[in-house]
Amino acid sequence: MAEISKKTEKLDFEKVWLMFKETDRKFQETDRAMKETDRKQKETDKQIKELGKQIGGLGNKFGNFTEHLFIPSIVNILENEFNCTEHFAYYNFQGNGKTYEIDVFGISETAYYLIEIKNTLNDEAIEQLTRTILEFKEHSKVANGKDTYGIIAAAIYHKDSLKKVIDSGLYFISTANDIAKLKVPKGFKPKKW
Repeated sequence: MAEISKKTEKLDFEKVWLMFKETDRKFQETDRAMKETDRKQKETDKQIKELGKQIGGLGNKFGNFTEHLFIPSIVNILENEFNCTEHFAYYNFQGNGKTYEIDVFGISETAYYLIEIKNTLNDEAIEQLTRTILEFKEHSKVANGKDTYGIIAAAIYHKDSLKKVIDSGLYFISTANDIAKLKVPKGFKPKKW
C-alpha cells in the first residue's frame, strides 16, 4: 500500500508542476498582451496629441484669416466713425506680469479704441476684452486720461451674444454683404472658355 501512496503523491506533484508551468505561460502571454496594449495606447496618445496640434493650428489659421479679413474695414470704421488718426494692428502692452495683445488699437484726440476680432462671438470673448481694457487702463503707459472704448468684431454671432456685448457697453462690428469685392485691373481681359 505504501507503494501506491508514493505513486499517487508523485502524480499529484507532477500535475501541480504542470499547472504552475501552464500558469506561468499564461502570465507571460498576458504580460506580452499588456505590453502590446501599452504600446498601442502610447501610439494612440501620440496620434491624438498630433491631431490636437493640427486642430489648434487650423483654429489659429482661421483666426488669422478672420483678423486679416476684418482689419481693413475696422481701420475705415476707426477713421470715419471715431475720428482715429492712428491705428495699430497687433498692439502689445505689458501689465500684471503678462503681455496683452490687442488685435487693433485706435487712437483719436480724445479716446482709445481696443478691438478684439473673433471668428465666433461668445461670452469668453466679451470677458477677455473686458479684462484687457481694465489691464490697459491700469498698466499701459499710453493710457493717460483719455476715454477708452472696447469693440468686438466677429464673423459669427447669435442674438443672445450680441445682447451681452451691448449690455457690457462694448461696440460690435459684424460682417456685411459687401465683404467681398471684385478686383479687375485696367486692361484685364478675361479668358473666354
